[in-house]
Amino acid sequence: MKRIIATALLAFLSTSTLWGQTFLDSTVNSASKRIFFADPKKLSVGSYGEAHYNAPIEAGKFRNAEADLHRVILFMGYKFNSKLQFFTEIEFEHVKEIYVEQAFIDYSFNSAFNVKAGVILIPMGYVNEFHEPTLFNGVERPSIDKYLIPTTWSEIGVGFHGLIKKANLKYQIYAVNGFNGYNGSAKFSGSSGLRSARQKGSEAALRTPAVTGKLTFFGLNGLRLGVSGYYGTSETSMYDGLDRNDAAAIASADSTRVGILMGSTNIQYNIGDFQILAVGSYTKLSNVDQYNGYTGSTLGKDLIGYYGEVSYKLDLKKDGYPKLIPFVRYEKYNTHYRVEGGTTQNLAYDHEILTGGIGLQITPGTIVKTDYQWVKTVTNPKPTGLFNLGFGYWF
Repeated sequence: MKRIIATALLAFLSTSTLWGQTFLDSTVNSASKRIFFADPKKLSVGSYGEAHYNAPIEAGKFRNAEADLHRVILFMGYKFNSKLQFFTEIEFEHVKEIYVEQAFIDYSFNSAFNVKAGVILIPMGYVNEFHEPTLFNGVERPSIDKYLIPTTWSEIGVGFHGLIKKANLKYQIYAVNGFNGYNGSAKFSGSSGLRSARQKGSEAALRTPAVTGKLTFFGLNGLRLGVSGYYGTSETSMYDGLDRNDAAAIASADSTRVGILMGSTNIQYNIGDFQILAVGSYTKLSNVDQYNGYTGSTLGKDLIGYYGEVSYKLDLKKDGYPKLIPFVRYEKYNTHYRVEGGTTQNLAYDHEILTGGIGLQITPGTIVKTDYQWVKTVTNPKPTGLFNLGFGYWF
């Protein structure tokens, strides 16, 4: 019996170690993987992007469809030595908008302790870290990853990350610049929450840094469980040049700041070719009544949402590609889950979305997607439709 137990334990530990390496490989953003795992003194370049066609369908109405080259990203990295590397992503959105999505230096002391500084992704939820088109199902990203976790969300920061192998944990913790909630007008809103207040590392106002972090457990084969958080207070242009002795002006400036406490969890479980993905997000805001009163906004006090998704990968050839990936996803989110006394709750912000679709992954770096979405709100319980078609690539 002891021999059987010892053999089983050894097999489990071997599986855990193998899964730990698999986890390490899969949780490095695939665009940056070739830099982090490259030989020293090697320049790496690449790209990913996606084009979409979206056709709203509403009974009794004509609706214009839209074709859009949603994004093209160019990335470049250089590994100075075995410890130090640089990585950047330059994003072109809708052909005409340019952003620096990431640009950071990463220094590795060992697998358990690494330092990162620059424009970095906020480690919230699932898609904000893994947003390349071959890494998520559906033409469009889930709505929760747009309105609650404002993907793609990156800011200037510095912090630590690493793998605690014995505990089967990956950790990340960063100090970053926060949202800018007021810049002459309200940037937070009842309909889109915090999204329009992202600073994206562009001349970002910074008086009080925010803190964000994530723990991911990978100790069971096929399971990845992540818990992430964000805490901070939004910035405002009203403090710039403010007299420290002007109590009335300080009180007005204080009215344009919002305290933000955000939590998210994501669970991914693979059973053979089946994958189950679940994501939940909850955001609690403070000083909302004062903010809405001063700015005229209708920001909610609590924002909540979740989605669950099931998908299956069907190999069309023995070598694994192409693959058919049918999926179904249910989302529910509400940016007016709770409101302060001076704001009327808007039930049109309480959404339900059912998405069904299929992807054809031609190679590991190319995919064609199509899906159909049924969207309804509490005020409009009769679903409207949205047909989506898209193409994505990565190399």
